[in-house]
Amino acid sequence: MLGERHSVVQARGPSRAVSRARRWVRKAATAISRNAPLQIALFFLPLVWIGYFAITSSERTEALQQARAHGNSVAELFEENTERIFERVDQSMRVARALYAQDPDTFSLKFWAEKAQMATGDVVQFALIGLNGYLLDTTTGYSGPPLYLGDREHFIKTMEQAEDRLYVAKPVLGRASNKWTIQLARKLFDGRKNPAGVVVGSISVDVIGRFYDTAKLGIGGTLVLRNADYIVLAARGIDQGSVLGQRSPGHVERELRDGSYSQYWNWSGSEGRANRSNRLVTARRSNAFPLIFTAGISEQEIYSRAQSRQKIYLGGALLLTFIILMATALYWRRQRELRDSVSKFEDALRNLPQGLSMFDGQDRLIAFNRQWLDAYELSPEDVRIGMDFREVFSRQKAVPDLDAYLADLKGRLAKSEQTSNTVQFPDGRVIYISYGRRESGGWVATHEDITERKASEDRIERLAHYDGLTGLANRNLFKGRLDDALDKYLLLSTPFAVLLLDLDKFKSVNDALGHQCGDALLKLVAGRIKAQAQDLGATAARIGGDEFALVVAPGPASLQDSATTLAAWLVQAIAEPYEIDGHLVVIGCSIGIAMVPEHGTRIDELLRNADLALYKSKNAGRNCFHVYSPELKAEADQRNILEIELREAIWREEIEVFYQPVVELGTGRTKSVEALARWRHKTRGLIPPAEFIPVAEECGLIAELGNLVLAKACRHAMMMPDDVKVAVNLSALQFASGNLVDAVMYALADSGLAETRLELEITESVFLVDSQENLKTLDRLRRLGVSIALDDFGVGYSSLSYLTAFPFNKVKIDKSFIDRIGRSETVAVLGSIVQLAKTLNLSIVAEGVETYEQVEKVRLLGIALGQGYFFSKPMPLGELLLQGLAESERQAVA
Repeated sequence: MLGERHSVVQARGPSRAVSRARRWVRKAATAISRNAPLQIALFFLPLVWIGYFAITSSERTEALQQARAHGNSVAELFEENTERIFERVDQSMRVARALYAQDPDTFSLKFWAEKAQMATGDVVQFALIGLNGYLLDTTTGYSGPPLYLGDREHFIKTMEQAEDRLYVAKPVLGRASNKWTIQLARKLFDGRKNPAGVVVGSISVDVIGRFYDTAKLGIGGTLVLRNADYIVLAARGIDQGSVLGQRSPGHVERELRDGSYSQYWNWSGSEGRANRSNRLVTARRSNAFPLIFTAGISEQEIYSRAQSRQKIYLGGALLLTFIILMATALYWRRQRELRDSVSKFEDALRNLPQGLSMFDGQDRLIAFNRQWLDAYELSPEDVRIGMDFREVFSRQKAVPDLDAYLADLKGRLAKSEQTSNTVQFPDGRVIYISYGRRESGGWVATHEDITERKASEDRIERLAHYDGLTGLANRNLFKGRLDDALDKYLLLSTPFAVLLLDLDKFKSVNDALGHQCGDALLKLVAGRIKAQAQDLGATAARIGGDEFALVVAPGPASLQDSATTLAAWLVQAIAEPYEIDGHLVVIGCSIGIAMVPEHGTRIDELLRNADLALYKSKNAGRNCFHVYSPELKAEADQRNILEIELREAIWREEIEVFYQPVVELGTGRTKSVEALARWRHKTRGLIPPAEFIPVAEECGLIAELGNLVLAKACRHAMMMPDDVKVAVNLSALQFASGNLVDAVMYALADSGLAETRLELEITESVFLVDSQENLKTLDRLRRLGVSIALDDFGVGYSSLSYLTAFPFNKVKIDKSFIDRIGRSETVAVLGSIVQLAKTLNLSIVAEGVETYEQVEKVRLLGIALGQGYFFSKPMPLGELLLQGLAESERQAVA
């Protein structure tokens, strides 16, 4: 019995606890359902903390993504920077090897390194090691006892290689340079292609490591360079002394086993490195060299910003939690307090940022605040409760008819509970008014001064549609006007024309006088365009740097007459001189015209055809205009085909080189020959240079074409007499490529041609763009030993100044002077040029000599050399050797 009673007590105990819990839950639910603030608190508190965890998690994810992207970028830049250094050293080693093979007995590595600037800041030294392992030559000028290097890794491994490839050895302390360097080695060959030893280039470890300072990997960041055997060549961010020259594969060997790129976490405990931080490592294997690059970013650095912001978010979440809880508590407390409704309403009026006014159904003022009085510059003494709407605003001047305004307001409020209006005062102030209908009649309104916001919106609107420099329409507005004109044509069949205008010689002015003067010139040009366009009601726009466009509607005359008349006016107006900062500037313009519907009814088609007409104007000599015709499309297609075929011809080395002799007038002997590119097309025959050279310059093929002609000319020159030079023309665009000096050195080394037999001809256009850099390039070429000639002298604006800017060896007087040599003024100019050339110790060549009379007059002026059809036309190498240079002596011109 006792056991049964004990069981009943135990059963009743839990049932009572459950009942009490249920009653508590019901009371809590009832309290929550009756209390809106508590409901809001229970709704927003979870949202706050869910938002906190979501934001912090998102920021950590974003931080990791940014770190991965940054690691990729740094590793890629580290690879590109290091490969560029290795490529320069390897190229210099190849050049040194080629030069050594020409004459091993007299070859001086130090002389050629200084002459060709091979030992740059990337290189500690170059060295040649013989088959016996002893040092043959070095750029450091080592003069001690014989130095044995046959026990070095780079010598042994390079000699063991069956093929000729670059070997990268571990860093060593150089016995000659006494510096830690990375050794790059290739086999050395003699003139018969037999192994002669090893050529070595030493790169300072510090040069490779300099990239670390710009990588911005942060605290704990690392950069490591390894060779193909995972031996550390250079390292930053870790103790370099402990790992330099050591095999340290780490995770890299496993990660790069099946590819050339990997990104992985290197955990501090995975390799027994408890004292080091976890790192996100990006590894890359070079495709060009036996190198492996790794860039590491520490976990601390990756998440440092996210962790600092997490603290801010935590503080914000705690603050919001506190505010929500406090707001809920305060609400409960305030519910128990009675406040005067009028006092609360006055507080609200007083603290509103906007002005507030309230009128009843009889248009009488029943409430307002100070901000409303200030907005309308009303005096508190003149305004009182109960005044009529018309009486309140009787002195304002923004709304001339108050009755009409009030009637319109009531009509809108009758249709909608909310409406708004904007009022602008004579002094420029703008007030935005928002009206709300009252249930008891009348309205409540807020008044906000939006003067500054309206002005800002107007400025933004103008910036979005007008060019900030010239004030003309910009590309967006021009496209909109073009769309409108096309829509109007489709609806009403109203034709219109588009003019594309490109300034001629603007870039030269910009380069010569600076961008400030260039901007001033654009403003003046825009003023002239606007003045001409306004007369015909045309829309003028600036759509690029020096590119303008106009949309022209038909006037009293036909559309074509209106468009061509405007184009002629623009050509004439823009060609008139400008005075900018004391400089007299003269430019021109080229214009292309396309009309709707004759030349298209789509915007892309219309602009393309106008652009083709513009291209025709530029090719026709500039400073003119052309109207589109179907023939222009055919010409453009033909240019595209020519470009493709020219690219193939260069790639296949189908460009031929013709030669035109330069003759000594006193003896008739050939002193040099000028190399001229000729393209023998498979269907069109021999294409003149005037047709394909501009195409090569436009499509970026001129550097490849120039290098091909240079290489062929040097090889052909080896078949000519030793006292005959070969002259090769250089385009200004070849200077911009950056590898012109290397191309010349390679052509000389590949052909074996002596530097003194190569002459490079340039025109004045080389000095028009980046003249200082081009002068440095010319100086490096001259120090190689080649001659530099100034071609087409006299056709530019500053020819005489160029003679003093660089020590040329030769000047070639342009054919235009020789054509006019019968005029006394031409003879006077030529006499001055000859006198100046003799003073500067320059050789002079008269170009374009075609008659005996010209020969006599040229010789009387003291010009010793001549070139032209009178002596010989350009001819292939075989014909030159048979007809020209085969003659031991030419008959003197007498």
